[in-house]
Amino acid sequence: LSLHKEKSRLVNIWDDSDGFDFLGFHHRKFPIRKKGGRTFFIMNHVPSKKAMKKMRKKIKDYTEPRHKLFMDIKDLVKGLNRRLQGFKNYYQLSPMSKRWLNRIDWYVLQRLNLFHNKKRNKRHKHAYLQDTVNKVQFILVKLAN
Repeated sequence: LSLHKEKSRLVNIWDDSDGFDFLGFHHRKFPIRKKGGRTFFIMNHVPSKKAMKKMRKKIKDYTEPRHKLFMDIKDLVKGLNRRLQGFKNYYQLSPMSKRWLNRIDWYVLQRLNLFHNKKRNKRHKHAYLQDTVNKVQFILVKLAN
């Protein structure tokens, strides 16, 4: 075995200043404020920046191709749900990770809105978000539940 210089480093985990990435998670202590002004530091695991970027790329690669425009949005969501459920099963390890996974939920809605507007040949590609939300409201898997 050999150590990688850019991956191996000493980390101070006694406060919320530094953490480390391992297996797609960023591990560090997060401050929790209680009544009375007391602050506790609790070790939590949230998706790393690299993992979040990779999730967004996979979602974009699935929803972007123009040859999928013939599909109904409900069929597209069914295929996307398999990936989202896998992300949810792996990354929803701590209650703190819901804050990060909520960003992915918002990104999925944006991508589905772009798909829907492209399919309907709408002039404003980022508009009509509420129409898309109404179409996929009960069939789309939410990561931050």
